[in-house]
Amino acid sequence: MSTDALRACPSCGNEFSGALEFCPICMLRKALARGLESGESPGTGETVKPTAEQAVQRFEHYELVTGENGKPVELGRGAMGVTYKAVDIDLHCLVTLKVISEKFLDDELARLRFLREARPAASVRHPNVASVFHLGRTGQNYFYAMEFVEGETLENLIKRSGRLEPRLAVEIATHAAAGLAAVHKQKLVHRDMKPSNIMVSVQEGNAVTVKIIDLGLAKFAPDAHAESAISTPGAFAGTPEFASPEQFAGIEVDIRSDLYSLG
Repeated sequence: MSTDALRACPSCGNEFSGALEFCPICMLRKALARGLESGESPGTGETVKPTAEQAVQRFEHYELVTGENGKPVELGRGAMGVTYKAVDIDLHCLVTLKVISEKFLDDELARLRFLREARPAASVRHPNVASVFHLGRTGQNYFYAMEFVEGETLENLIKRSGRLEPRLAVEIATHAAAGLAAVHKQKLVHRDMKPSNIMVSVQEGNAVTVKIIDLGLAKFAPDAHAESAISTPGAFAGTPEFASPEQFAGIEVDIRSDLYSLG
């Protein structure tokens, strides 16, 4: 490619000369953000504090992607936190960022549970499970970064397409079962297998990519020697429409419970 040719930045869309290695807009943003984090106003040496809006847009080297309305793009909301679409400004790639809900910031037990959510998920590495690769803290906000998965949830696919063709349904179930096997190999139980926690992407030639997401309710299986439990014994955890009888009974669950929910 000619060094005079323009190329588009994958993070901000700005076009810049091919002779440059990095996007100048992103580099400027990065410098400004670091100045804000250090409390120094660029070019003046004066101490400043980032505004609330600036603080919510950035978590360490991750910057939230905003929509046309200027608000961060939400990918989902759960009991413990909000999931956003974000950009790793160092590597120029998309990530999924889960941030603890504001209402739990002063709740020590809730923060501990949120941190323990990330650890089981980070132990699983499989093509059919979305990976967790960073746990961080910005101010009072705890967050963790996950692989950004292209496509749509199985729930959306079914709503959009109606009843799935048998071949596609079997292929999705096969990939999801392989992901569950990887989860079980780490002596974990997902406990919230449902269509909205399965991402599906159908590429050219009808190739299908399937990934299990959100291990927020995952817990160690009964035979695992876990450091400590992350749930209250006897309490219901899961989604009623897809929960196993054991989950409703509040007794110990294992991989068979996840297979029931998948079915």
